[in-house]
Amino acid sequence: MKAQALQSQIALGEDSKRQFKVDVRNAESLAAEMAAFANTEGGQMFLGVADDGSTPGLASADVSRINQLISNAASQLVRSPIA
Repeated sequence: MKAQALQSQIALGEDSKRQFKVDVRNAESLAAEMAAFANTEGGQMFLGVADDGSTPGLASADVSRINQLISNAASQLVRSPIA
């Protein structure tokens, strides 16, 4: 997604198809969000974005940690696993 399209999506705010997370540390909570999206018409989770639409971003170390957390949540905590 290009920067302008991303900013346009963020400007729309949160709703049932678009969720903002400044950071993710709880795998169970992440798995619940993923399952909710999977059980409806899908959605997008914007990481590094605050509830007010500001974009503090993520440090590179956080990106690696969150990638692993997403993988673990999708494969181990959601039944049936999400690919």
